[in-house]
Amino acid sequence: MVKTEAKKRQENGRGNSSSLSAYYQKFKAYGLPLIALLLAYLGFKLRNVTSNYKTFLDPDTFFHYEMYKIAINEWIPKYFAYANPPTGIKASGYLGLYTVQAFFYKVVSAFGYDQLGAFKLWPPFVGAMTVIAVYLLGRKLHSNWAGVWAAAFMMFSYASFSKTYSGNNRGEGPFMMFFLYAVLFLMIYLDEKEWNWKKVLSGVLFLATSVLYMAVWTGSQFGVGILLLFAGLTVVVFFTFGMIPQLKKFTQDFFPLYGLSLVLGIWLSGIGFIGIKSFLIFAFESLMALSALVAVMLYGERLGLNYSDKKHRFGTVVAIAVLGFLAFYAYFGRELFNFLGGATQSNPLYQTVAELARTDWGTIISYYSIGIQKGIVVGAIALFGLVILLIQLIEQLKENNSPVTQGISAGITLGVILTYVYYFKEYPNVKPQDGLLFLISVSGFGIVLLRLTIQLAKGKPTEKEIFLVSYYAGSIYLLFMAVRFVFQASGAILLLAGVPVGEAFLFVENMKESLGTKALYAALLILLFLPVPVIGAQHMNDIAKSYARSQGSVPADWVNTLSWLRENSHPLDSATSWWDYGYWIESSLLSHRRSATDGGHAYDRRYIVADFFSHYGNESEQDFEAWGLNYMITWQQDIGKFNAISYLGGAINHYEQTHIPMFQAISTQQIQYANESGRLAVYIASGNSAYQPLATIDLTTGQVIGGRGDIPYVLYIFGNYGLLAYQKIAFSNFVQLAFHVPYSPDPWESQKLFANFKPVYSNGGVSTYEFRPFAVYRIDRYENDTWKTVYTTLGGGKLQPGEQKLRLWISAFGRDIKDAKLVFEAYNGTELIKREVLAEGLSMDYLNETPVEVTLTIPNATGYRLVLIQEGPVGVLNGAPKVNGKVANPSYILGEGQSGQLELKAAFRKDYDSVKLTLRASIVYYVAPNGKDIEKDDFYLEPHQDIITYVPVKELSVKEGNNTIVAQASMPENVFGKYIQELHKKYGKDKVIIVGKRIEPIFITQKEYVIWEG
Repeated sequence: MVKTEAKKRQENGRGNSSSLSAYYQKFKAYGLPLIALLLAYLGFKLRNVTSNYKTFLDPDTFFHYEMYKIAINEWIPKYFAYANPPTGIKASGYLGLYTVQAFFYKVVSAFGYDQLGAFKLWPPFVGAMTVIAVYLLGRKLHSNWAGVWAAAFMMFSYASFSKTYSGNNRGEGPFMMFFLYAVLFLMIYLDEKEWNWKKVLSGVLFLATSVLYMAVWTGSQFGVGILLLFAGLTVVVFFTFGMIPQLKKFTQDFFPLYGLSLVLGIWLSGIGFIGIKSFLIFAFESLMALSALVAVMLYGERLGLNYSDKKHRFGTVVAIAVLGFLAFYAYFGRELFNFLGGATQSNPLYQTVAELARTDWGTIISYYSIGIQKGIVVGAIALFGLVILLIQLIEQLKENNSPVTQGISAGITLGVILTYVYYFKEYPNVKPQDGLLFLISVSGFGIVLLRLTIQLAKGKPTEKEIFLVSYYAGSIYLLFMAVRFVFQASGAILLLAGVPVGEAFLFVENMKESLGTKALYAALLILLFLPVPVIGAQHMNDIAKSYARSQGSVPADWVNTLSWLRENSHPLDSATSWWDYGYWIESSLLSHRRSATDGGHAYDRRYIVADFFSHYGNESEQDFEAWGLNYMITWQQDIGKFNAISYLGGAINHYEQTHIPMFQAISTQQIQYANESGRLAVYIASGNSAYQPLATIDLTTGQVIGGRGDIPYVLYIFGNYGLLAYQKIAFSNFVQLAFHVPYSPDPWESQKLFANFKPVYSNGGVSTYEFRPFAVYRIDRYENDTWKTVYTTLGGGKLQPGEQKLRLWISAFGRDIKDAKLVFEAYNGTELIKREVLAEGLSMDYLNETPVEVTLTIPNATGYRLVLIQEGPVGVLNGAPKVNGKVANPSYILGEGQSGQLELKAAFRKDYDSVKLTLRASIVYYVAPNGKDIEKDDFYLEPHQDIITYVPVKELSVKEGNNTIVAQASMPENVFGKYIQELHKKYGKDKVIIVGKRIEPIFITQKEYVIWEG
C-alpha cells in the first residue's frame, strides 16, 4: 500500500518528536544535575571573593577561629583562657562546629591549605554544598525544575550569602547544610516502602547528618523542632482523614529513626559535641507523648472512642492535644516558651542587640532581593508567581467539587494576593531592593497548600507536602521573631521559591501539544527566568567585592591599637572595651590579650561596663580589679551605640533609649555666637530656628558658656565639628575618655578619673588607658600654715627635696583601701636609694575618700614613687580547671554546699610567697525602681556588682609562669540565698533582678600598687 504524503509527514513528525523527547529526558536526567553543579560552583566563587581580607569580616568569627585551632589538637575544645578573666571559660555550646571544621582542615591540608586558609575556605564550601542540597531536596519534594531554580536562587541570594561568605564562620550555615541533607535522606528513607539497601543507607545517613546539624549551631533546636512539627502534623492529618495504614507505616518508619537521632544527640551532649541537651530531652519526651497519642489513634476504638468520621477523629486529636499541652506546661512551666528566649529582645540586654529585634517588612525585602531595581521587571516576575498560583487553583478546582475544598483553596489564594498587595504597598519605601524571592516563595507556599488541600479532600496527602508546609510555616514564624533568623528562614523560602517556576515547567510538560511545542515553551520559560540568576549573581558579586575591599571588620585604628597592646603589655594582661570588641582583643591575630566581656561571654559584665561608661564619679565606680583589668579602651564611634550603653548602664530609661539620641554631631556652620547684654551666648541653628544648649564647652578656646537649655544637650566644640551630648551622659566617663575631655561638674572628678585611667596610647578615635585601682590625683604641701597644691593629675607637678609635710589625695576606684601600707621610694636611675614606710594600717572607703597626711624627707633623686601595699588578687587561670577529675566551669567552679578536689593551672607574673587560694562568691544584679516591665517608658535599671564573700581554701607559694595547684575545697550552703534576701529587704523583692552569679577560684596576696610616679 502506498503511503500518502500526509501519512509520511505524520510519521516523520512522530519520529522527530520521539527524538526530541529522548533528548529532553536526557537533558533533565543529566543536564539539570550538571547545571546544579555549575550553580554550586558559581555560589562558591561568589562566597570566596572575600577570602583575600586581612582579618575576618564578622567579629564572632575571631572567636570561632581560636576554638577551631584548639579543636585541631583536641577535637572537642574544653577551655579558652582569654575570655572572662581572670578564670577563662569552659568551652560549651555548639562545639561540634569546631570539630567539623578541624576535620575539614585535616582533609584539605593534604591539598596545601594551612589552618587559616582552610578556615577561610570552609564557609564558601558550605554555601556550595547547600546549593546542591537545595537542588536535591527540591527535586525530591517537587520536581527537577523546582530543584534547579531553587538552587539558582540560593546561588546568589543575599539571605544565604550573609552567613556563608568567607570570613563569616558561624554555625548557621553548616546547620542549614546538614539539615537539608538530613531531610533529603529522610525523604528517601520514607519513600522506600520495603527494607532494602537504599532504605538502610538513607536511614544511616539521616542519623549522621541529624547529629551533625544538632552539633554545629546552638540554635539547632529549630531543626529538631521542625521535624517534631512534621511528625505531629503528619500524624494528625493521616488520622483525621482516616488513613490508618499510612499512619501505621509512617510511625513505624519515622518515630524509631527520629527517636534514635534524639538519643544519639543526648548521648553526644555528654561529651560536649552537641550543646542543646535540654531541648533534645524535651523533644524526646514530646515524641513519647506523640507516640502515646498515636497509640490512642490506632487502638482508641477498642476503648469505646468514636472514630466513625473526620469530625470525631479530629475532636479526639484536639482533646488529646489540649491535655498534652497542659501536661507539658505543668511539667516545664514557662520554660516551654523560653527555648528561643535568647533569640528575642526578652531582657534589657537583648533589647539593645539589633539582630534580636523583630523583623520588619523592609528587612525581608532587602535580604530576599534579586537586585533588579526596575519596577516593571519586579511587577512582571511577581505577577508570574501569582498567575501560576491562579492556574493551579483553576486546575485543582476542576478536579474537586467539594465546597469546603473550594472555599479553603480560594482562601489560600486570597491570602497570597493580600500578601502581594501589601508588598506593593510597601515597595516604594524600600527601593532599590525588590524582595522578589520572598514574594515568589509565598506563591510557592500557596501552591503547596492548594495541592495539600486537594489531596486531603481525596484522602491522599503525602509526607512531602506536609513537610514543606511544616518547614515553611516554622521558618516564617522564626523569621518574624528576630532579624537574626533571616538567613535560617532562607532554606525554606528559597526552596519554596523554586516551586512556582517548577510548576510552570510541569504545566508545560503536561500540555497536550506536540513535544516540539512543549520544548519551545520550556525554552521560553528558561529564557524568561535566566536573567534572574544572572542579574542576581552580578548584584551579589558587587556586594562581595565591596566586602572584600573593606579588608576585614577591624578598622585601622583598632588594628594599630591592638598591635601596640600586644607589643607593650604583659601576656597575662587583660583589656576591656564595649563588648563588641572583646573578640578582637582576644584574637591571636590581633592583641591576643584577655577581655572581660565579648560577644558571647560574661553577659553580666556588660551592665557593669555600661554603668562605667555612662556615668561619672562615685556612680560609675566598679571593682574592675576583680576582673584582673589592666587596660580600658574607648572608641569615639561608640557614640552610635550609646543609647544602648546608657540604657544598660542605667543612665536613661526605656523611652529615652528608643526616642532620644544620646549624641548628635553638627557642623560648625550651625554654631552661632551672640552677645546678649554683655553675656556670651551660643545658639545652634536648625532650619529657621535656633536653640541654646544647657552649656557649651569650647575645647578650642577653653571657654565654658552657660545656656538657657532650650534643648537638653551640652555642646562640645572641637576643631571642625560640634558634638551635642544628652544631658544625662554629657559628662560621663565615656565622653571624657573617648574625646579626651577632662571636664565634669566637679573638676576633681576628672582629675581622679584620669589618675585611675592613665592614657598610654591613642590612634585615631581609639584611646587606650592603663587602669590603676589606686592612684594619687593630688598632692598638697604644707607651707606657711596653709596647704598648697603642688601636683595634680592633669596639671602635673614635682616634689622638692627636703623635709616636708604632704597631704596625699588617693582615688580608690571601686574598691576600698583596707589595712594597707604606704611606702615612699626614691631612685637614681634604676637604683633604689631610699625606701620609707609612711603609714601602716591605712584604710579608706572608696565612696568617701579622705586625704592622707605624711611627713618625710625627700632626697635628691631622679625619680620618686609612692607604693600602696595591701591584699589583692593575682594570677589567672591558664588551663582547664578540674573538680574531682572532671573539667569544671571556672566561673562557677563549685555549687553552694558542694565539696571537691580542685586541680588548677594558674599563671603568675612573678614569684609570690604566702598566696591564699580562695573561692570568691560574687553577684551581678540590677534594681528596677519603676518595676520590672522592660517595655514601659519609665523602666530603667541600676546595675550592681557585689563581692559577697571569700571562702579560704589553701595557702601556698607560686612561681612565675604556670603552676599546677591541687586543693580540697568546700563551698558553704545558701551563700547567694541569704544575700539575695538582704537585697530584697533593701530594695523590694519586686525590684531586684539577678543577672549573674559567680563562684571563682581567686588568688590573694600582699600586692604592690604603684599609685604615683614623679
